Amino acid sequence: MAAAGAALALLATGRVVDVAQYSGAVQRWVESLGPLGPTGYIVFYVAATLVGVPSMPFSLLAPILFGVRTALAVMLVGSTMSAAFGFIIARYVARDAIEAWLTRRPTVARVATLVERHDWMLIPVLRIIPIAPFVVVNYSFGLTRIRFWRYLAWSALGMVPPNVALVMGGHIFHDAIVKGMVSWPVVVAATAAAALVLTLAVVGRRTAVGSALGRGAVGKGGAAAVHGEYDPERRA
Repeated sequence: MAAAGAALALLATGRVVDVAQYSGAVQRWVESLGPLGPTGYIVFYVAATLVGVPSMPFSLLAPILFGVRTALAVMLVGSTMSAAFGFIIARYVARDAIEAWLTRRPTVARVATLVERHDWMLIPVLRIIPIAPFVVVNYSFGLTRIRFWRYLAWSALGMVPPNVALVMGGHIFHDAIVKGMVSWPVVVAATAAAALVLTLAVVGRRTAVGSALGRGAVGKGGAAAVHGEYDPERRA
């Protein structure tokens, strides 16, 4: 729904604004920055998403600024860094405050407790199923006992399909508005990525995540992994 809304907003904007003129000016300015352009974008993305700014607009804007290939690299690096910093902040810097904050999100707490047993499946799926904002998911994982590198590896893998779909989608709509045409290879890639995202979301909701939410698989001790003591010796 959010992606559809963003697409409609782009199309509406294209009818009242000279997108080609403004996007061309911004692209030239970004190119003049050299490596500082993508680096600055990543830094701004990480800082913004850590305080709760939605990540989708960044993914849609990136291909307009950098082109598809660079945009994909920028978004994959940025989203992985944001996930890493969110985890570290929750585990080592602001644990008590984030625990109190997450008490208002029992669904996230229940699902997070299953991660220690099913990290290989749940972490990628939770990067696709929007049960909570990106930053909330990152912080909640930091309160579990899962090891950092396992979390980061599965997160990075899970964020590939949605990033590909959004970057490709942003590129398609930009070309459609500015050039009045689209690149069919890009359309095919975006469609494949979107189909993969949808398939993983459906499968994930029907399996462990759906089971946990629908049948209350985590009982009274469900918040133990989120609100309990972190044991660095315990393997996920």
